[in-house]
Amino acid sequence: MKILEQYIGRTVAMSVITVIIVISSLFLLIGFAGELDKIGSSDYTLLMAVKYTLLLLPDRIYELFPLATLLGSILGLGALANSSELVVIRTAGVSVYRIVAAIMKTAVVLMIVAFIVGEVIAPPALQYAKLQQVKALSKDISLNTQYGLWARDGNTYIHVQRANNEGKLFDIYLYRLSDKHQLEQVLHAKTADYDGEHWQLQGIEKTDISSQQIKVTRLATMQWKTLLDPELVSIVTFEPNKLSIWKLSSYIRYLKDNGLETAQYELAFWSKIIMPFTIAAMVLLAIPYVLGSLRRTSVGQQILIGFLIGLSFFIANRLLGQMSIVYHFHPAVGASLPTLLVFAGTFFLFRRRI
Repeated sequence: MKILEQYIGRTVAMSVITVIIVISSLFLLIGFAGELDKIGSSDYTLLMAVKYTLLLLPDRIYELFPLATLLGSILGLGALANSSELVVIRTAGVSVYRIVAAIMKTAVVLMIVAFIVGEVIAPPALQYAKLQQVKALSKDISLNTQYGLWARDGNTYIHVQRANNEGKLFDIYLYRLSDKHQLEQVLHAKTADYDGEHWQLQGIEKTDISSQQIKVTRLATMQWKTLLDPELVSIVTFEPNKLSIWKLSSYIRYLKDNGLETAQYELAFWSKIIMPFTIAAMVLLAIPYVLGSLRRTSVGQQILIGFLIGLSFFIANRLLGQMSIVYHFHPAVGASLPTLLVFAGTFFLFRRRI
């Protein structure tokens, strides 16, 4: 019995891996094609474009992991059904629930893999890719984002502690040095917004330092001319769903402490918490779908319908998540509702078909 369970689980796992490889190859081609127009700009070379595309791949795989899991499960189970192996297994006395248990053991492994890819591999790889790209494309400004956003603009060193995905900056420090590398001025601004042409700093405290005195000036607002434009900020500032769970948690606390909006970040946080359950739901959905349609549809039709189901889930997940923000539902509701609907649909199919 254990051998049969391992065989079923291995077949499903290999099918999921095959689907991931196919999807990854497509994303590599599409992503590389999108970088072709940048090759030759400043220090951006062909090798850097290839490296950048490869570093983005873990994030793409994580986003489409539920779809890949569903298609892979349908493909694996469909292959077993098409060769009548499932029929033989059930005839041998293996119940549907034993088959489900064998497949769910594989689902647990897939959940762990998805967590590692999405929380351990993808965020730092994406950050490194964006940082290397902006360094290559912008020779006049140097960036480092390990501890906030650090940038050098001529003799001025810029430190931005926080930046949201809309390009607004928080807690900006400007350190201006003289030609002899002596500190001349320290400027701190609470926030900075881009008005289309220049940055506008708000809540400013400026400290001028000379050999004779230290002068402190406070201003409500002032214009800031710098090479650090919003496009560069957007490159090194990530959307909420690109951050790891622990960074999202830290950032949500920061936003709440400062009375700022947290809905988008809470939605991303709960979406990542729900992701393992989504993968489990997709694997479960494939079981009654395949077993209940052996005599009615071919494997090709099953895969096509499975793709449409996965695509519908992807769209519904985004739509319901944003609706939860618009109508002020708890972000956990918007993040979990699509997965709960998949579980409900799976239970219905189990009752109807098996």
